[in-house]
Amino acid sequence: MIQFLFQGGHGSHGPRAQALSNLTPGSRCGDIDLTNPSTLAGLDTLTFWGHGDQYKLCGKTPRELHEVIKAWKQFNPGINTVEIITCNARHCTTGDPFTTQLKNGIGRFSSLYGLKIKALPTSVGGKRNAWSILLAETNFNSWCYVTAPGANDALLMQAKSLIDFDPGPRGMISYRGDIATKANKVISANPTRQWTMNYGYFNTLRACLNVV
Repeated sequence: MIQFLFQGGHGSHGPRAQALSNLTPGSRCGDIDLTNPSTLAGLDTLTFWGHGDQYKLCGKTPRELHEVIKAWKQFNPGINTVEIITCNARHCTTGDPFTTQLKNGIGRFSSLYGLKIKALPTSVGGKRNAWSILLAETNFNSWCYVTAPGANDALLMQAKSLIDFDPGPRGMISYRGDIATKANKVISANPTRQWTMNYGYFNTLRACLNVV
């Protein structure tokens, strides 16, 4: 069983997490700051969806997220996996990415020792001087995960704009359709590229998570 915990207050993560939960039999979904830990039969996975960067996920530092996980594990000793669905959790410019900090902060004598941490992939060039962003929408339940190298995120934003906009008669117009379909067209139109795109529908999103 999976408990989805999303970052509230932004108007987007909640509906996306709920849509993913709706496609995940037996799962539950709630705001990370409003959902109190409780005993749930068969709970083995916590899945977090919110804003992410090198330093925080869902507004929590690695140490703060440890405490959230510990609180849930006290009620559910069977929790053995944490899934992270967000941007930039695998990438950094200096130091370590968020997911590495989260994993390295679990010592041998911690109650979380042995916890499996899964997240979206790193850029093909690795974690350092690289960026990522997750685009998702709930009309078609489609998503696209973009990665790109660089000392800044300029190339990433260029690639993102290929999904976000279409040419119109008076300039660029915002794209509001199926993101997976758009990503497939963008990939086909750009055979030579430095950036990458993984894409699909919500029923395939968790399958793209890799063990950190």
